[in-house]
Parts: sequence; C-alpha cells; structure tokens
Amino acid sequence: MIKTETIKKNISSAIFPAVFVILLILPVIFMNFKSDQVSEYENKKLEDWPEFEFSEDYMKSVYNYVSDRIGFRESAIAAYTEANNSLFGAMVNPLFMWGEEGHIYYKDKEYIAAYQRQNTDPQYIDSMVSFLSKTNDYLASKDIRFLYFVCPDKKTIYPEYFPKTVNVDTTKESVLDHLDKSMAKTDVCYIDPKEEILAAKGGDLLYNKLYDVTHWNDRGAFIGHLLIDEKIQEWFDDVPPLKAENFDLETVHVDSLDNAKFSIDEDVVLYSLRDDQTADYTELLRPSMVCETDNFYSHHINETAPNNRRLLVFTDSYFQSYQKFYDNRFKEVYFVHRQNYDYVQYFVNLVFPDMVIFETAERSISGEMPLTSDFTGYYYEPAYKGDGNFSQNPGLSYEVTSTSGGRVDGNVIYIDPDDTTSIFRLDAVLFGKDQGRYDVYARTEDECIETDYSKLHRQSEEEGIRRFSLSIQRRFMAQSQIELFAYSEDKGETYLLETFEVRYDG
Repeated sequence: MIKTETIKKNISSAIFPAVFVILLILPVIFMNFKSDQVSEYENKKLEDWPEFEFSEDYMKSVYNYVSDRIGFRESAIAAYTEANNSLFGAMVNPLFMWGEEGHIYYKDKEYIAAYQRQNTDPQYIDSMVSFLSKTNDYLASKDIRFLYFVCPDKKTIYPEYFPKTVNVDTTKESVLDHLDKSMAKTDVCYIDPKEEILAAKGGDLLYNKLYDVTHWNDRGAFIGHLLIDEKIQEWFDDVPPLKAENFDLETVHVDSLDNAKFSIDEDVVLYSLRDDQTADYTELLRPSMVCETDNFYSHHINETAPNNRRLLVFTDSYFQSYQKFYDNRFKEVYFVHRQNYDYVQYFVNLVFPDMVIFETAERSISGEMPLTSDFTGYYYEPAYKGDGNFSQNPGLSYEVTSTSGGRVDGNVIYIDPDDTTSIFRLDAVLFGKDQGRYDVYARTEDECIETDYSKLHRQSEEEGIRRFSLSIQRRFMAQSQIELFAYSEDKGETYLLETFEVRYDG
C-alpha cells in the first residue's frame, strides 16, 4: 500500500513539471514564422526576422520578432480584448476608443491632439496650399479644371460624442480653420463640406456609430460628392449629373470593426451603381507606370459614356471606394493615391484629363502627411508657350538612357504589336553648349506633352544634369510622328531635337 502511494506521488510530481514544460514549448512550436504577416486584432504588421548585425537594435528586433509571433498570441489578445469589453465596457485596442453613447472614435495621438487643437501647423498647411495653388496654375495653363476637396473627420462633425474627458482649447485654430483661411487667399476651387454635412446630420447618421469611424459612410459621402458635382455641372454640359436614383441603397450588417478584429453589431448603408456600364482597366497601366505607390490605383473605362472626358482623382482612403459616383458619367476615370504628389505632372501627361481632383482627409493634414509629404520647392514644368516654329539649334543634343514598351533606332520608334506593355517610355539626358535652362517637350498629332515632373526634376537637380522622360500610352500612339524639342524660356525660342517616326513592327 505504501509502495502504491509512493508511485502515485512520483507520477503526480512528474506530471506537473511535464505540463509546465509543455506549456512553455507549445507557444514556440506554434510560432508564426511566415513573412509579411499582419495582426488582425492590432492591425499592425508583425516584426520580420532581422538581418544579423552586432548591435543593440538587432537584439531589440529579435525580441520584437519573438514577442509578435509567439504561438497563441492572437488568441490571447482576442480573449483579453473581448473580456475587457464585455465585463468593463473598455476597449483595449491601439487604434480605437469608446466615445459617448456607444460611439467609437479613432485613438491615434495626433488625431486626439488635432481635436484639442494642439497640433495645427500653419507653416505646413500653407506649404500644402502653395502646392495646390501651383497645381491650379499649371492645370489652368492646359485648360484642365482643378478642384481641391478636404474630408472632415468624424470628430469634427460629431464632436458631441467624442470622449468628454478630452478637452478642446478653443483659443487655438483647428486644422480646418487655418486651411479655410489659407485657401481663401488662392484662386483654387476649394470645397470644405463641413457646413453642409453639419446641416444634414439631424437625420440619418453620416458617419457610422461603430464601423469604419475614420471615414464618412455612404450617406455622408454622397453629400460631399454632390458638392463636387455642382462644379462639374458648371464646367461640363456633357457630363450627366450625380443622381441618387441611379443607385441602389442597401443595408449591410457588420459584426467586426473594419481595421481590427473587435466584435460589433451594426447595419451600415451602401450605394451601388445601377446598370454599371464600366469596365475595369486597372491592370492596363499599373505594371508600367511610374509612381510612389500604386495603392488605391484604379482605372475604369465606359465605352457608352455620353462624352469623351477623362477624370483624374488623387485620393486617399476617404474617396477610395467612390469611383462609382463617376463611372457611367465620364469616359475614363482614374483614381491615384495622393501620396504620388510628386508625380502629378507625370499622370496628367499620361492620361490627358479634362478635370483633376485632389482630396485629403482632415486627419492626414496633422497626422501622416507632415511625415511623408514635403511640398517645399515643388516644381511644375510649364506648359509649352512657344509658337511652334523652330529656330536654328544652338548645339543641343540628347542621349537616350533607356526605353520600355518599344525600342528606338535612330529617329524611329518601333512598337511591337505582340508586346503587351501598355506604356511607351523613353528616358534621356539633354546636353547643351551653354548653361541655359531648357524645357523639353514632345508633340504628337493631338497633344503637347511635358517631359519633366517634380520627382524627376529633384533628381536632375541633385545630379546636376538635365533629365527628361517621355511616357505615352501605346493606345494613344498611331503610326505617325512625334516631335521632340526644347524651349528656351530666356530666348523664347524652340529648337528641334528629333522627329520620330512611329512604326508598329516587331
């Protein structure tokens, strides 16, 4: 009997350490070793394994890697998050927080500081406004309509539901206050829809109570895009107006936040375009185009549109899903991420738009944009001002550095019909005997194209050489001629560099 009890004690003594060891080992066994992983609950990219180096930063990266990817981490976070919400009504989430009466708000520190009017940066806002003014002047010189639209935050439209513990310094300017004041000094067509949205918020919610609270919902968006349409109707008599009757309004149930795995229960409204006649050509240009990022990029073509107009929109996530408000109304609609601000002129010369819209979210102006967008020293190559006649070339020449979508042999551009590349691109450097400033242009049968843009100009300035780049959609190139020429602003003279013959020949 004594022996049996001793055996049981020994087994029990062995089991607990074994279980303890297993509990220590299992999280390691089930670690997430895949690269480029994102946490659904925290909406953040997990640390990837760092390259080895003898440094303190390397050890920190290894620690972060193990911490982010240890087994069962997501399950533990899920249980902790849901328990806090259920038991204490507390939201344990790095992105969101509870407001009043069950509303959810963005919890980013810059977002909260903007609500308090603590991080309005007049100098930065003015630099952005200067960029918009230069953009307006450039586009006006090419007879292209331009409009700038700012999207108000939920905290601006529904401040009554923001956490009462957060105080506002009303003696200071808000971001929109200073932006409105600065934009009023320009000739830019500017829309801040704050007043119209505030006037309409007495009925249905225009920003969801819970879901996707960093943006307006489709009802709020429709009000904003109707304001844009008022300008479109002033400018173009062949673009049909935006009408609610052309859309179906449906209600969709959601049970989790959009950017984090957090249980909610809400019905949200969505507009869907009836009788959509557009085709998705997003992948036509994407593989060949030059840009900072192709996020949010989309391109739709409507062959049945009542006009041949093209719309180019520089957007962030606020406009990302609202191409539907312009499809069926324009022949072509391009949406490009606004972070490509250094490539505005490139895209204008690539798509030949009739109208350009630039949009920013209010929260971005005091949050992400100052970290990613420097508007100082912004450059636009001026639209060609000469009379089209050529003067004797004073010794200007050029050297082709690369081509894609075709090949150049002497003064012939060969386009291979079997090549699926959508854009013909020619990169080159201009040489001259004097140190004068020359702008290089290309002229087709229908268009005069600037061959410089801000990003390329910055590169030329750094390198001390004159780079230029010609990009043309191949579908716009016929078997014809393209004149490449330089213009001297100082002398007011135009010099022919080359007359290319375009041939479709493999």
